[in-house]
Amino acid sequence: MTNKKQRTQRDQIKLFAYHIKKTSHIFQLLFVYVHIATIEYLKRSLLVPSTSSNCVIKPKKMSSKYEEAVRLLNGLQSNAATIKKMREQRDFLQTTNLPICRKYLETLNISRNQIDNLNIIHVSGTKGKGSTCAFVERILRDAGFKTGLYTSPHLVHVRERIRLNGEPVNEELFSTEFFKVYSELKQYHETNMPAYFKFLTLMAFQIFTSQKVDVAIFEVGIGGEYDCTNVIDNPIVCGITTLDYDHISILGSKLSEIAWHKSGIFKNNVPAFYTPTTVEAEEVIKSRAVEKNVPLYSIPPISSYTFPREISTGISGRHQLLNVSLALQLVNAWFRQKGHSDSTAIFGKPFEVPTKFCDSIEKCQWPGRSQIIETNRGITYLLDGAHTPKSMEACAEWADMEMKKIEEGNKKLRRILLFQCTADRCPTTLIPFLKNLKMSQIISCPTQLYPSLNQSSDSTNLNTSRNEQLEKSKMCLESWKISQEENVVDDQMRVFDCISNSIDFIENSKNPDENVIVLVTGSLHLVGGVIGLLEKIGK
Repeated sequence: MTNKKQRTQRDQIKLFAYHIKKTSHIFQLLFVYVHIATIEYLKRSLLVPSTSSNCVIKPKKMSSKYEEAVRLLNGLQSNAATIKKMREQRDFLQTTNLPICRKYLETLNISRNQIDNLNIIHVSGTKGKGSTCAFVERILRDAGFKTGLYTSPHLVHVRERIRLNGEPVNEELFSTEFFKVYSELKQYHETNMPAYFKFLTLMAFQIFTSQKVDVAIFEVGIGGEYDCTNVIDNPIVCGITTLDYDHISILGSKLSEIAWHKSGIFKNNVPAFYTPTTVEAEEVIKSRAVEKNVPLYSIPPISSYTFPREISTGISGRHQLLNVSLALQLVNAWFRQKGHSDSTAIFGKPFEVPTKFCDSIEKCQWPGRSQIIETNRGITYLLDGAHTPKSMEACAEWADMEMKKIEEGNKKLRRILLFQCTADRCPTTLIPFLKNLKMSQIISCPTQLYPSLNQSSDSTNLNTSRNEQLEKSKMCLESWKISQEENVVDDQMRVFDCISNSIDFIENSKNPDENVIVLVTGSLHLVGGVIGLLEKIGK
């Protein structure tokens, strides 16, 4: 009896062990499932912007093909958390950026030969890149060439980044080319789609090649060496604009380190021109030119050229004269390299400027840089996207001159500063340049257009969280308060949650018997938002 009982107990133990083993497998499978689900959740939480902090994502609208293109494009933006992780892995990501970009080009069947046929002018630098490219484009367009221009960021519409003959591509062309590129890349790279800027760079190559432009001017995004525009292997000529401290978490905190990145666009035996800089930075630029077998030239001062008449640059500001000199050198070199000129001007030396060039320089416009918008409501907006120390210094000089002009004949005038800085820029390095402008009030806000986020809007920017931007706004106010010699009361400092509420306050707080000057600066995203709102409000 005892043996039978023992056998029964043994059988029960075996059966129990069997069930435990089966259950263990189930738990293991369940653990794996939960683990995968957790990873997927975390991935989505990094890629989709948080809807906390009163930031509500509006449901997508399907009212137009263009809106849907913008919505999908915005889905390729990296949010703040992702960007932070990317900065921690910047060395690895930088070195893999160009090979990946070339892979995308292969998928789109855009060959190196096709890119070479764009006869590219490639421009890097810290400040003045966009203005220099705009001067170059205008001169070449007026000379009869079909031009393509790729710049960043945009102010109001993303289409501004890709221009044909000086005009942003229209919604129809943008949408058509967007879906062509998007569907092709989605088919082969669904799990590794290019990020926002990289995708637009690919689109620029697609549009310029399909539209068969005679010349394409490409502005570098960040740096140069690892920037995705650097898939350009055989440009006709390269240029480096004024160097300054920007994107230091990526490019380094010394001008010599920044110069290394910027000169990364140099290509074998392709002439390059640069704006004079510090001794240390210049040594790096020269060293890289030798290393890459590049004929290198420093640009001459604008006063050394021979002009047929006195000219006034279409883009305001004395600092634009350096950009004009670089543009003249780039255009002259491009003409010479392509055999379109009989000029005997020596590279890097001043020359006699043709009258047609002068006309182009005077007609050139570049919104958001030293721009003035006058309203019929007694409010004048001065807009400049300055966001580095040197550019802020130039902005202050320009704004002071314009304010004094406006003040003539105006007895009661109020000055307001609408300011914000983004990314790794610090307001303490920028705001002190504005302290002598005698502002009566400072307003700061995130660069988000409205309180709620619209995924189909051209102005949507997910790169910085709203909370981080609000903290930066408070820092801007504190920096301004410290910079002022007189006591500042709380009523002189305001933080709003978005650009539209800031503009509403400015417009509605104006007294009937006063005139108001608003200087908008610190961020091109801020400037673009204000321009877009003023277009809707009207003058």
